[in-house]
Amino acid sequence: MLIKIKYLLVGLFLLSFIAIDAQMPEGVITYNRKTDWVSINAKLPYVSSEEADRRRLTSGTWENKGTNYELHFKDNASIYQTKKEESSEGYSWRKSKLILIRDFNKGLKKDLREDVGTEMLIEDKIEKRRWKILNEIKEVAGYLCMKAETTNPMKNQTVHAWFTDAIPMSGGPEGYDGLPGMILELDINEGDAVTVATSVDIETPVENLPIPKKMKGKKMDQAKYDEIISKFIEESIEGRKNPYWRIRF
Repeated sequence: MLIKIKYLLVGLFLLSFIAIDAQMPEGVITYNRKTDWVSINAKLPYVSSEEADRRRLTSGTWENKGTNYELHFKDNASIYQTKKEESSEGYSWRKSKLILIRDFNKGLKKDLREDVGTEMLIEDKIEKRRWKILNEIKEVAGYLCMKAETTNPMKNQTVHAWFTDAIPMSGGPEGYDGLPGMILELDINEGDAVTVATSVDIETPVENLPIPKKMKGKKMDQAKYDEIISKFIEESIEGRKNPYWRIRF
C-alpha cells in the first residue's frame, strides 16, 4: 500500500509540472557546495582500507563551511558561478574559475572551467543526460522536490538530484540539468560533494543575466575537454595521486 501511495505522489508531482503556466520563471538561487575530501581520498582505487581508516582518524575536525554559488536564470537561460563575497578573514583560499552558461532555447552552453592549471572555454551543445526519476520526495529550501539519478562515467560517479516542478525550468547547479524542474540539491557519490540551495528568490525580477563581456580561456568543444580530463585522471591514478586536487570533483 505504501509503495502505491509513493507512485501516486510521483505521478501527481510530474502532472503538476505539465499544468504550470507556460511563462518561464526568473530569479536567483544561492547554493552551498561542500566537499568531503577525506571520503574522496578514501575511495581512490590505490588506497587500502587500512590507509583509508588511518586518514579518517588523522583528518581531525574542522568546520566545513563550503563555497557559495549563484544561479541566475531568465528567459530559459542561466549562468552559474561563484558568489562574490567579502572575506572577514585576512586570507581566503583561491578558488578555481567556474562560469557555466546555458541557453536552453538554442540548446547551447558556454563554460569557463579552470582545471589542471589551465583556463578552458568549452562551447558546445548541451549534453543530454539519462536520468532515472525515483519515487522519493523531500523538502529542499522550502520546496517539495523529487529525487532523480544519473551517472558521470568519466569520473565514475553516481549523481542524485532533487528537483522541483514549482520552478518549471530544466536547470540546476554544477552544469546538471535536463529534469522537469529546477534542481535544488545535487549529491555526488553519496555525500562526497553536496550542493544544496540555501535561498531561492523568484519574486525579484532579473533585468539581465550577469554574463561577463569577455571570457578568456583555451577554446575547445566538450569532447576535447573530456579527453584532457580523462587522461589526467588516468595518469594521476597510475601515479598514486588524487586527481581531484587539480580538477573539479
